[in-house]
Amino acid sequence: MNSTNLMKQSNFYSSLIFCIFAFIAMPLNAELIDRGGGLVYDTDQDLTWTQDAGQFQGSWDNAMVWVSSRMFGGVSGWRLPITTQLDDPTCSGDVRVSINPGYPLIYEHRLGCLYGEMERLTALYDPWTNPIFFNVNRTRYWSATHYRDGTDPCVYYPDYDAPCTINTQVGGHVNFRWQWGFTGAGDIDVPYKTTLKKGNGRYAWAVHDGNVRQQGDINFDDQVNLADYLLLTQYVLGTRPAPAGSDPEINVGDMNLNSQLDTGDLVLLSRTIMGLI
Repeated sequence: MNSTNLMKQSNFYSSLIFCIFAFIAMPLNAELIDRGGGLVYDTDQDLTWTQDAGQFQGSWDNAMVWVSSRMFGGVSGWRLPITTQLDDPTCSGDVRVSINPGYPLIYEHRLGCLYGEMERLTALYDPWTNPIFFNVNRTRYWSATHYRDGTDPCVYYPDYDAPCTINTQVGGHVNFRWQWGFTGAGDIDVPYKTTLKKGNGRYAWAVHDGNVRQQGDINFDDQVNLADYLLLTQYVLGTRPAPAGSDPEINVGDMNLNSQLDTGDLVLLSRTIMGLI
């Protein structure tokens, strides 16, 4: 076999291997699942989002306090979404010039990105128009990610192409955080990632790692009904070995939040099923 044929064969197998890996990497049957109780499970990222995207607006520090103290679905451990700290190679554009004539742009804008959690949610499900969510705001949302590890690129990255080349104050990027806009605004007509001083007021959206189920869904069938009540009754009466510790049934069955399954949980679960709470 001559060298030309060997090269063609090599290229063929390289392309085949690439396609196989690309196929494996693609999410299979990725979807958003309404878990009830105001929770939506993102199967692609293995994340749970609150269904209401408009519950908080304020500074970044206050957003961090707010999200870390929340209890949604009877579960704590909520956080702000994360993104890439430095440049994201998946972004389709990079706006580092002034948007409005005469206004020196000291913010970095990145368009159509895919690496962050809100970016991926946007690319797959478009929360701005998706009816599974509500109160999604046109303006930007805080991420938990610092801009360039919290340092000012004009001071610590003097060769950075912008905004150091335009008229702005030295140190102007200290305490900047990344944000994400699910839809364009003003002169930006596509979803975009941008930076802003953390003291400004913006929205925050709570997210949780993994599949957070609705409190009361003890049999994990994505419903809260009589079947859950009967199962909880068996646990409380001891006719079935009760879960303990960090078992997931404790998470969703401990309605009165006393770290055990008891008659108080039965009362609250029955009221939930009847729509009284």
